Amino acid sequence: MSRPNVPNFKTVFITCARGIIARNILATDALAKLLERDVRVVILAPEGRADALRQEYGGERVFIEPVPAPPESGKDRILWVLATNLLPTKTRRVQRLAKFERDCNRFDYWLSGFTAFLGRFRPVRTLFRAASMRLATAGSYGALFDRWKPDLLFATDVYAPEDVSLMRFARRRGVRVLGMVRSWDNVTSKTLLQYIPEDLVVNAERVRDEIIRYGDMPAERIAIVGIPHYDHYTNTVERTPREEFLRRLGLDPTKKTILFTPPADRYLQGDPVAPIILDALADLPAQVLVRMPVVGKSDFAGKAPPANAVFDAPANSADFVDVHLDRAADRHLADSLAASDLVITWASTMIIDAAVFNKPIILVGFDASPRPYGRSIRQYYDYEHQRHIIDTGGVRLVQKPEELRAWVRRYLTDPREDEAARQVIIREHCYRLDGRAGERLAERIATALDPR
Repeated sequence: MSRPNVPNFKTVFITCARGIIARNILATDALAKLLERDVRVVILAPEGRADALRQEYGGERVFIEPVPAPPESGKDRILWVLATNLLPTKTRRVQRLAKFERDCNRFDYWLSGFTAFLGRFRPVRTLFRAASMRLATAGSYGALFDRWKPDLLFATDVYAPEDVSLMRFARRRGVRVLGMVRSWDNVTSKTLLQYIPEDLVVNAERVRDEIIRYGDMPAERIAIVGIPHYDHYTNTVERTPREEFLRRLGLDPTKKTILFTPPADRYLQGDPVAPIILDALADLPAQVLVRMPVVGKSDFAGKAPPANAVFDAPANSADFVDVHLDRAADRHLADSLAASDLVITWASTMIIDAAVFNKPIILVGFDASPRPYGRSIRQYYDYEHQRHIIDTGGVRLVQKPEELRAWVRRYLTDPREDEAARQVIIREHCYRLDGRAGERLAERIATALDPR
Protein backbone atom coordinates (compact mmCIF):
# COMPACT_ATOMS: atom_id res chain seq x y z
CA MET A 1 0.00 0.00 0.00
CA SER A 2 1.44 3.36 -1.01
CA ARG A 3 1.26 6.35 1.29
CA PRO A 4 -1.48 8.79 0.15
CA ASN A 5 -0.18 12.28 -0.49
CA VAL A 6 -2.29 14.43 1.83
CA PRO A 7 -0.29 17.57 2.68
CA ASN A 8 -0.47 19.18 6.13
CA PHE A 9 -2.21 16.15 7.64
CA LYS A 10 -0.60 14.52 10.64
CA THR A 11 -0.50 10.74 10.81
CA VAL A 12 -1.60 8.71 13.82
CA PHE A 13 -0.89 5.00 14.15
CA ILE A 14 -3.61 3.28 16.23
CA THR A 15 -2.91 -0.27 17.35
CA CYS A 16 -5.65 -2.89 17.26
CA ALA A 17 -3.92 -6.04 18.48
CA ARG A 18 -7.03 -7.28 20.31
CA GLY A 19 -10.35 -7.60 18.53
CA ILE A 20 -12.12 -5.87 21.41
CA ILE A 21 -10.22 -2.64 20.61
CA ALA A 22 -12.42 -2.19 17.56
CA ARG A 23 -15.42 -2.00 19.89
CA ASN A 24 -13.64 0.03 22.56
CA ILE A 25 -12.13 2.68 20.27
CA LEU A 26 -12.83 2.42 16.54
CA ALA A 27 -16.62 2.07 16.82
CA THR A 28 -16.91 4.99 19.24
CA ASP A 29 -17.07 8.75 18.82
CA ALA A 30 -13.31 8.93 19.44
CA LEU A 31 -12.43 8.06 15.84
CA ALA A 32 -15.11 10.29 14.33
CA LYS A 33 -14.09 13.26 16.50
CA LEU A 34 -10.43 12.73 15.68
CA LEU A 35 -11.18 12.78 11.95
CA GLU A 36 -12.78 16.21 12.31
CA ARG A 37 -9.19 17.45 12.57
CA ASP A 38 -6.41 17.46 9.98
CA VAL A 39 -5.44 13.92 10.84
CA ARG A 40 -4.83 10.72 8.92
CA VAL A 41 -5.38 7.46 10.86
CA VAL A 42 -3.55 4.22 10.17
CA ILE A 43 -4.91 1.22 12.09
CA LEU A 44 -2.27 -1.42 12.80
CA ALA A 45 -3.96 -4.82 12.91
CA PRO A 46 -2.94 -8.49 13.01
CA GLU A 47 -2.54 -9.86 9.51
CA GLY A 48 -5.56 -12.13 9.87
CA ARG A 49 -7.94 -9.30 10.80
CA ALA A 50 -6.85 -6.50 8.49
CA ASP A 51 -9.38 -7.19 5.72
CA ALA A 52 -12.36 -7.30 8.11
CA LEU A 53 -11.31 -4.03 9.75
CA ARG A 54 -10.76 -2.43 6.35
CA GLN A 55 -14.32 -3.29 5.33
CA GLU A 56 -15.82 -1.93 8.53
CA TYR A 57 -13.66 1.11 9.30
CA GLY A 58 -11.62 1.94 6.21
CA GLY A 59 -12.28 5.32 4.63
CA GLU A 60 -10.83 8.37 2.93
CA ARG A 61 -8.45 9.09 5.80
CA VAL A 62 -8.60 5.76 7.64
CA PHE A 63 -6.20 3.09 6.44
CA ILE A 64 -5.61 -0.42 7.75
CA GLU A 65 -2.14 -1.92 7.71
CA PRO A 66 -1.46 -5.59 8.51
CA VAL A 67 1.32 -5.91 11.06
CA PRO A 68 3.41 -9.04 11.64
CA ALA A 69 3.34 -10.69 15.04
CA PRO A 70 6.01 -9.46 17.46
CA PRO A 71 9.26 -11.42 17.75
CA GLU A 72 9.12 -14.42 20.05
CA SER A 73 12.61 -15.78 20.48
CA GLY A 74 13.71 -17.61 23.61
CA LYS A 75 15.23 -14.37 24.86
CA ASP A 76 11.94 -12.50 24.36
CA ARG A 77 9.97 -15.19 26.20
CA ILE A 78 12.35 -14.95 29.16
CA LEU A 79 11.95 -11.17 29.26
CA TRP A 80 8.16 -11.54 29.22
CA VAL A 81 8.21 -14.06 32.08
CA LEU A 82 10.43 -11.70 34.07
CA ALA A 83 8.06 -8.80 33.39
CA THR A 84 5.14 -10.90 34.60
CA ASN A 85 6.86 -12.01 37.79
CA LEU A 86 8.26 -8.56 38.62
CA LEU A 87 4.72 -7.26 39.12
CA PRO A 88 4.37 -7.20 42.95
CA THR A 89 0.57 -7.21 43.29
CA LYS A 90 -1.85 -9.29 45.34
CA THR A 91 -3.43 -10.51 42.12
CA ARG A 92 -0.12 -11.90 40.88
CA ARG A 93 0.37 -13.58 44.27
CA VAL A 94 -3.00 -15.31 43.84
CA GLN A 95 -2.04 -16.36 40.31
CA ARG A 96 1.26 -17.81 41.52
CA LEU A 97 -0.47 -19.74 44.30
CA ALA A 98 -3.11 -21.10 41.93
CA LYS A 99 -0.42 -22.19 39.48
CA PHE A 100 1.52 -23.93 42.25
CA GLU A 101 -1.58 -25.85 43.32
CA ARG A 102 -1.98 -27.02 39.73
CA ASP A 103 1.61 -27.97 38.87
CA CYS A 104 3.24 -28.41 42.34
CA ASN A 105 6.46 -26.84 41.00
CA ARG A 106 8.08 -25.55 44.18
CA PHE A 107 11.13 -24.12 42.44
CA ASP A 108 9.02 -22.07 40.02
CA TYR A 109 6.80 -20.89 42.88
CA TRP A 110 9.78 -19.82 44.98
CA LEU A 111 11.63 -18.16 42.08
CA SER A 112 8.58 -16.22 40.87
CA GLY A 113 7.86 -15.09 44.42
CA PHE A 114 11.45 -13.89 44.89
CA THR A 115 11.26 -12.04 41.56
CA ALA A 116 8.06 -10.34 42.74
CA PHE A 117 9.88 -9.29 45.91
CA LEU A 118 12.57 -7.65 43.78
CA GLY A 119 9.84 -5.95 41.76
CA ARG A 120 8.82 -3.97 44.84
CA PHE A 121 11.91 -1.79 44.40
CA ARG A 122 11.78 0.95 41.81
CA PRO A 123 15.48 0.77 40.82
CA VAL A 124 14.96 -2.90 39.90
CA ARG A 125 11.95 -2.03 37.74
CA THR A 126 13.86 0.81 36.08
CA LEU A 127 16.84 -1.45 35.39
CA PHE A 128 14.59 -4.11 33.86
CA ARG A 129 12.95 -1.62 31.51
CA ALA A 130 16.32 -0.33 30.34
CA ALA A 131 17.68 -3.85 29.86
CA SER A 132 14.60 -5.08 27.98
CA MET A 133 14.75 -2.04 25.70
CA ARG A 134 18.26 -3.08 24.70
CA LEU A 135 17.79 -6.86 24.70
CA ALA A 136 14.31 -7.38 23.20
CA THR A 137 14.31 -8.35 19.54
CA ALA A 138 13.31 -5.40 17.37
CA GLY A 139 10.08 -5.88 15.43
CA SER A 140 9.99 -5.76 11.62
CA TYR A 141 8.23 -2.40 11.38
CA GLY A 142 10.83 -0.37 9.47
CA ALA A 143 9.00 -0.35 6.13
CA LEU A 144 5.76 0.59 7.86
CA PHE A 145 7.29 3.58 9.64
CA ASP A 146 9.19 4.63 6.51
CA ARG A 147 6.05 4.58 4.38
CA TRP A 148 3.75 6.53 6.69
CA LYS A 149 6.18 8.61 8.76
CA PRO A 150 3.82 8.70 11.76
CA ASP A 151 3.66 11.70 14.07
CA LEU A 152 2.16 9.65 16.92
CA LEU A 153 1.71 6.03 17.93
CA PHE A 154 -1.47 5.49 19.95
CA ALA A 155 -0.86 2.16 21.69
CA THR A 156 -4.33 1.09 22.81
CA ASP A 157 -3.11 -1.75 25.04
CA VAL A 158 0.21 -1.02 26.75
CA TYR A 159 0.30 -4.57 28.17
CA ALA A 160 -0.14 -6.42 24.86
CA PRO A 161 3.07 -7.93 23.40
CA GLU A 162 2.26 -6.38 20.02
CA ASP A 163 1.94 -2.89 21.49
CA VAL A 164 5.03 -3.24 23.67
CA SER A 165 7.09 -4.16 20.60
CA LEU A 166 5.67 -1.25 18.59
CA MET A 167 6.26 1.24 21.42
CA ARG A 168 9.91 0.22 21.65
CA PHE A 169 10.30 0.59 17.90
CA ALA A 170 8.64 4.01 17.98
CA ARG A 171 11.14 5.07 20.64
CA ARG A 172 14.02 4.08 18.37
CA ARG A 173 12.47 6.11 15.54
CA GLY A 174 11.80 9.15 17.71
CA VAL A 175 8.00 8.85 17.39
CA ARG A 176 5.95 10.05 20.34
CA VAL A 177 3.79 7.41 22.08
CA LEU A 178 0.39 7.86 23.69
CA GLY A 179 -0.49 4.71 25.59
CA MET A 180 -3.75 3.41 26.99
CA VAL A 181 -4.63 0.90 29.70
CA ARG A 182 -7.20 -1.24 27.93
CA SER A 183 -9.12 -2.68 30.87
CA TRP A 184 -9.72 -2.25 34.59
CA ASP A 185 -7.74 -5.36 35.63
CA ASN A 186 -4.65 -4.92 33.45
CA VAL A 187 -2.38 -2.97 35.80
CA THR A 188 -2.55 -5.51 38.63
CA SER A 189 -2.92 -8.78 36.70
CA LYS A 190 -0.74 -8.68 33.56
CA THR A 191 2.92 -7.65 33.70
CA LEU A 192 5.13 -4.86 34.86
CA LEU A 193 4.57 -1.83 32.63
CA GLN A 194 7.46 -2.59 30.29
CA TYR A 195 7.54 0.70 28.42
CA ILE A 196 6.62 4.06 29.93
CA PRO A 197 5.06 6.17 27.15
CA GLU A 198 5.29 9.94 26.91
CA ASP A 199 1.57 10.19 27.73
CA LEU A 200 -1.12 7.79 28.94
CA VAL A 201 -4.92 7.67 28.99
CA VAL A 202 -6.91 5.62 31.51
CA ASN A 203 -10.60 5.07 32.07
CA ALA A 204 -10.87 6.06 35.73
CA GLU A 205 -9.10 7.33 38.83
CA ARG A 206 -8.58 3.88 40.29
CA VAL A 207 -6.58 2.72 37.26
CA ARG A 208 -4.63 5.99 37.33
CA ASP A 209 -3.63 5.39 40.95
CA GLU A 210 -2.60 1.80 40.18
CA ILE A 211 -0.45 2.73 37.17
CA ILE A 212 1.33 5.36 39.26
CA ARG A 213 1.98 2.85 42.04
CA TYR A 214 2.88 -0.23 40.01
CA GLY A 215 3.86 1.22 36.64
CA ASP A 216 5.96 4.22 37.73
CA MET A 217 3.97 6.44 35.37
CA PRO A 218 4.25 10.15 36.31
CA ALA A 219 0.86 11.49 37.41
CA GLU A 220 1.14 14.66 35.32
CA ARG A 221 1.36 12.59 32.12
CA ILE A 222 -1.89 10.69 32.74
CA ALA A 223 -5.31 11.79 31.49
CA ILE A 224 -8.60 10.25 32.64
CA VAL A 225 -11.14 10.03 29.81
CA GLY A 226 -13.76 7.46 30.83
CA ILE A 227 -14.93 4.53 28.69
CA PRO A 228 -15.80 5.60 25.12
CA HIS A 229 -18.06 2.69 24.16
CA TYR A 230 -20.29 3.45 27.15
CA ASP A 231 -21.23 6.70 25.40
CA HIS A 232 -23.50 4.57 23.23
CA TYR A 233 -24.74 2.43 26.13
CA THR A 234 -26.12 5.47 27.92
CA ASN A 235 -27.73 6.98 24.82
CA THR A 236 -31.36 5.88 25.23
CA VAL A 237 -32.13 6.77 21.61
CA GLU A 238 -29.94 3.84 20.53
CA ARG A 239 -31.79 1.27 22.66
CA THR A 240 -34.24 -1.16 21.09
CA PRO A 241 -37.63 -1.00 22.87
CA ARG A 242 -37.73 -3.70 25.54
CA GLU A 243 -40.86 -5.40 24.22
CA GLU A 244 -39.49 -5.58 20.69
CA PHE A 245 -36.10 -6.86 21.83
CA LEU A 246 -37.44 -9.61 24.11
CA ARG A 247 -40.01 -10.81 21.58
CA ARG A 248 -37.26 -11.07 18.99
CA LEU A 249 -35.48 -13.53 21.31
CA GLY A 250 -38.63 -15.52 22.02
CA LEU A 251 -39.07 -14.08 25.53
CA ASP A 252 -42.18 -12.65 27.18
CA PRO A 253 -41.97 -8.86 27.74
CA THR A 254 -44.47 -9.08 30.60
CA LYS A 255 -42.15 -11.24 32.71
CA LYS A 256 -39.17 -10.34 34.85
CA THR A 257 -35.97 -11.13 32.97
CA ILE A 258 -32.64 -12.35 34.34
CA LEU A 259 -29.51 -11.98 32.22
CA PHE A 260 -27.10 -14.82 33.01
CA THR A 261 -23.55 -14.77 31.62
CA PRO A 262 -21.80 -18.05 32.55
CA PRO A 263 -18.02 -18.41 32.91
CA ALA A 264 -16.03 -19.70 29.93
CA ASP A 265 -13.94 -22.86 29.86
CA ARG A 266 -10.73 -20.86 29.35
CA TYR A 267 -11.05 -19.97 33.05
CA LEU A 268 -12.86 -22.97 34.53
CA GLN A 269 -12.42 -26.40 32.97
CA GLY A 270 -14.32 -29.58 33.69
CA ASP A 271 -16.69 -28.06 36.24
CA PRO A 272 -20.07 -27.25 34.66
CA VAL A 273 -21.56 -24.83 37.19
CA ALA A 274 -23.88 -23.24 34.60
CA PRO A 275 -26.48 -26.07 34.67
CA ILE A 276 -26.66 -25.77 38.46
CA ILE A 277 -27.45 -22.07 38.11
CA LEU A 278 -30.23 -22.74 35.62
CA ASP A 279 -31.69 -25.45 37.85
CA ALA A 280 -31.71 -23.00 40.76
CA LEU A 281 -33.62 -20.47 38.65
CA ALA A 282 -36.03 -22.91 37.02
CA ASP A 283 -39.02 -22.39 39.34
CA LEU A 284 -38.52 -18.71 40.15
CA PRO A 285 -40.96 -16.09 38.83
CA ALA A 286 -38.68 -14.92 36.01
CA GLN A 287 -37.34 -15.90 32.61
CA VAL A 288 -33.63 -16.27 31.91
CA LEU A 289 -31.63 -14.93 28.98
CA VAL A 290 -28.39 -16.92 28.86
CA ARG A 291 -25.71 -14.96 27.02
CA MET A 292 -22.93 -17.31 25.97
CA PRO A 293 -19.27 -16.16 26.08
CA VAL A 294 -17.72 -14.33 23.13
CA VAL A 295 -14.35 -15.95 23.94
CA GLY A 296 -14.22 -19.65 24.79
CA LYS A 297 -17.13 -21.95 25.53
CA SER A 298 -19.38 -22.53 28.52
CA ASP A 299 -19.95 -26.07 29.72
CA PHE A 300 -23.59 -27.07 30.13
CA ALA A 301 -22.73 -30.78 30.28
CA GLY A 302 -25.05 -31.48 27.35
CA LYS A 303 -28.06 -30.39 29.38
CA ALA A 304 -31.00 -28.79 27.59
CA PRO A 305 -32.13 -25.40 28.93
CA PRO A 306 -35.18 -25.35 31.21
CA ALA A 307 -38.48 -24.02 29.92
CA ASN A 308 -37.89 -20.53 31.32
CA ALA A 309 -34.49 -20.04 29.63
CA VAL A 310 -33.40 -18.89 26.17
CA PHE A 311 -29.82 -19.15 24.94
CA ASP A 312 -28.26 -16.21 23.10
CA ALA A 313 -25.02 -17.07 21.29
CA PRO A 314 -22.99 -14.10 19.96
CA ALA A 315 -20.12 -14.63 17.53
CA ASN A 316 -17.51 -16.71 19.33
CA SER A 317 -13.70 -16.70 19.18
CA ALA A 318 -11.02 -18.91 20.64
CA ASP A 319 -9.04 -15.96 22.02
CA PHE A 320 -9.14 -12.19 22.51
CA VAL A 321 -7.04 -11.48 19.41
CA ASP A 322 -9.73 -12.72 17.04
CA VAL A 323 -12.82 -11.69 18.99
CA HIS A 324 -15.24 -9.74 16.81
CA LEU A 325 -17.71 -7.43 18.52
CA ASP A 326 -18.92 -5.02 15.85
CA ARG A 327 -21.37 -2.16 16.29
CA ALA A 328 -24.43 -4.37 15.86
CA ALA A 329 -23.14 -7.00 18.29
CA ASP A 330 -22.31 -4.40 20.92
CA ARG A 331 -25.73 -2.80 20.49
CA HIS A 332 -27.26 -6.24 21.07
CA LEU A 333 -25.28 -6.60 24.30
CA ALA A 334 -26.42 -3.19 25.49
CA ASP A 335 -30.04 -4.04 24.63
CA SER A 336 -29.72 -7.30 26.60
CA LEU A 337 -28.59 -5.39 29.67
CA ALA A 338 -31.22 -2.68 29.29
CA ALA A 339 -34.04 -5.22 28.94
CA SER A 340 -33.02 -7.26 32.00
CA ASP A 341 -34.16 -6.81 35.58
CA LEU A 342 -31.01 -8.24 37.14
CA VAL A 343 -27.70 -9.77 36.06
CA ILE A 344 -26.09 -13.00 37.24
CA THR A 345 -22.46 -13.22 36.20
CA TRP A 346 -19.04 -14.04 37.58
CA ALA A 347 -15.65 -12.28 37.86
CA SER A 348 -15.86 -10.49 34.52
CA THR A 349 -16.25 -7.04 32.98
CA MET A 350 -19.97 -7.75 32.77
CA ILE A 351 -20.06 -6.44 36.34
CA ILE A 352 -19.21 -2.93 35.14
CA ASP A 353 -21.56 -3.25 32.15
CA ALA A 354 -24.44 -4.15 34.46
CA ALA A 355 -23.65 -1.30 36.85
CA VAL A 356 -23.79 1.17 33.94
CA PHE A 357 -27.42 0.12 33.44
CA ASN A 358 -28.02 0.16 37.22
CA LYS A 359 -28.97 -3.51 37.28
CA PRO A 360 -28.68 -5.57 40.48
CA ILE A 361 -25.65 -7.85 40.20
CA ILE A 362 -25.18 -11.35 41.63
CA LEU A 363 -21.81 -13.09 41.34
CA VAL A 364 -21.53 -16.87 41.25
CA GLY A 365 -18.95 -17.79 43.90
CA PHE A 366 -19.27 -21.58 44.03
CA ASP A 367 -18.16 -24.55 41.93
CA ALA A 368 -20.27 -27.43 40.67
CA SER A 369 -18.31 -29.74 42.98
CA PRO A 370 -15.57 -29.22 45.60
CA ARG A 371 -12.31 -28.24 43.90
CA PRO A 372 -8.84 -27.17 45.04
CA TYR A 373 -8.28 -23.42 45.11
CA GLY A 374 -6.07 -23.45 42.00
CA ARG A 375 -8.91 -24.86 39.90
CA SER A 376 -11.80 -23.13 41.64
CA ILE A 377 -13.84 -20.08 40.72
CA ARG A 378 -12.95 -18.79 44.20
CA GLN A 379 -9.44 -17.71 43.16
CA TYR A 380 -10.75 -15.02 40.80
CA TYR A 381 -12.59 -13.19 43.56
CA ASP A 382 -9.29 -12.73 45.39
CA TYR A 383 -7.92 -10.63 42.52
CA GLU A 384 -7.51 -7.01 43.61
CA HIS A 385 -9.95 -5.50 41.13
CA GLN A 386 -12.62 -8.06 42.03
CA ARG A 387 -12.03 -7.72 45.77
CA HIS A 388 -12.54 -4.00 45.49
CA ILE A 389 -15.82 -4.46 43.60
CA ILE A 390 -17.10 -6.82 46.28
CA ASP A 391 -16.07 -4.44 49.05
CA THR A 392 -18.18 -1.63 47.56
CA GLY A 393 -21.33 -3.61 48.39
CA GLY A 394 -22.59 -3.02 44.85
CA VAL A 395 -22.60 -6.75 44.06
CA ARG A 396 -23.59 -9.88 45.97
CA LEU A 397 -21.20 -12.84 45.93
CA VAL A 398 -23.20 -16.01 46.60
CA GLN A 399 -21.63 -19.23 47.88
CA LYS A 400 -24.39 -21.76 47.18
CA PRO A 401 -27.52 -22.18 45.02
CA GLU A 402 -29.88 -21.47 47.92
CA GLU A 403 -28.20 -18.12 48.53
CA LEU A 404 -28.45 -17.35 44.82
CA ARG A 405 -32.19 -18.01 44.85
CA ALA A 406 -32.67 -15.82 47.91
CA TRP A 407 -30.89 -12.85 46.35
CA VAL A 408 -32.74 -13.26 43.06
CA ARG A 409 -36.06 -13.06 44.89
CA ARG A 410 -34.86 -10.09 46.93
CA TYR A 411 -33.61 -8.11 43.93
CA LEU A 412 -36.69 -8.86 41.84
CA THR A 413 -38.77 -7.46 44.70
CA ASP A 414 -36.59 -4.39 45.23
CA PRO A 415 -34.20 -3.68 42.32
CA ARG A 416 -33.09 -0.42 43.96
CA GLU A 417 -31.37 -2.28 46.80
CA ASP A 418 -27.59 -1.60 46.68
CA GLU A 419 -28.18 1.14 44.08
CA ALA A 420 -25.98 3.65 45.93
CA ALA A 421 -23.12 1.14 46.03
CA ARG A 422 -23.49 0.49 42.30
CA GLN A 423 -23.00 4.22 41.76
CA VAL A 424 -19.69 3.90 43.63
CA ILE A 425 -18.63 1.24 41.10
CA ILE A 426 -19.46 3.61 38.26
CA ARG A 427 -17.58 6.54 39.79
CA GLU A 428 -14.46 4.50 40.48
CA HIS A 429 -14.36 2.52 37.23
CA CYS A 430 -16.10 4.64 34.57
CA TYR A 431 -15.16 8.22 35.56
CA ARG A 432 -18.17 9.92 33.96
CA LEU A 433 -21.18 8.58 32.06
CA ASP A 434 -21.84 11.86 30.29
CA GLY A 435 -21.66 10.66 26.68
CA ARG A 436 -18.37 12.51 26.10
CA ALA A 437 -15.67 9.91 26.80
CA GLY A 438 -14.97 9.46 23.08
CA GLU A 439 -14.66 13.22 22.69
CA ARG A 440 -12.22 13.42 25.60
CA LEU A 441 -10.10 10.64 24.11
CA ALA A 442 -9.99 12.35 20.71
CA GLU A 443 -8.94 15.59 22.41
CA ARG A 444 -6.15 13.79 24.26
CA ILE A 445 -4.87 12.22 21.03
CA ALA A 446 -4.89 15.66 19.39
CA THR A 447 -2.97 17.12 22.32
CA ALA A 448 -0.35 14.36 22.07
CA LEU A 449 0.02 15.17 18.37
CA ASP A 450 0.85 18.77 19.20
CA PRO A 451 2.35 18.72 22.72
CA ARG A 452 3.43 22.35 22.90
